[in-house]
Amino acid sequence: MFQCLMPFFLKNLLICGALAFVLTACRNEKIETYLIPKEAPMTMPAPDLGGPSAESKEIEWTVPAGWSEQAPSAMRLGSFLIKGENKQTADMSVIPLSGEAGGDLANINRWRGQIALRPLSALDLSSQSELITPAGRRMRYIDFANQGRRLIAAIYHRGERTWFFKITGESTTVLSAKPAFIKFLKSLQFHENS
Repeated sequence: MFQCLMPFFLKNLLICGALAFVLTACRNEKIETYLIPKEAPMTMPAPDLGGPSAESKEIEWTVPAGWSEQAPSAMRLGSFLIKGENKQTADMSVIPLSGEAGGDLANINRWRGQIALRPLSALDLSSQSELITPAGRRMRYIDFANQGRRLIAAIYHRGERTWFFKITGESTTVLSAKPAFIKFLKSLQFHENS
């Protein structure tokens, strides 16, 4: 019978020992507080997407009448608000990226998705775009419209960068901005990096 009670006693002995340890460990009644200075937030540098900084003056342009220059962002070197009739607006962006930037087809299909159009195949690309040469520069030009929205854009490969010039917005406003857009493209002046 003693052998049957032995595991019971050992189990209770272990529980009592653990309880006694916890109770004696908590007897310190002194509470201490510490003031730790707050660390400065860690900031991560912006990713280098290959675009020039605004100060580099790698590119200059003439802003068409009626376009309001907006503050550039991390991706955008240039940003403009174009006002149309009945308070309609369009957005124009200048974005430079390194290398091929994913390729023309991938970027065009991403833009088509922004106005709810199906993607193009590589075979469709030549029939759905045209090559233009504003100021002698060869650019791929696209013009897509869907559900009252329109997107026009020019893609220019120069050296190790691809430049994207794009207007999106209400269809009539974007279409009316097309002549100014072509004039803008002709005004581009590229400079070598210092």
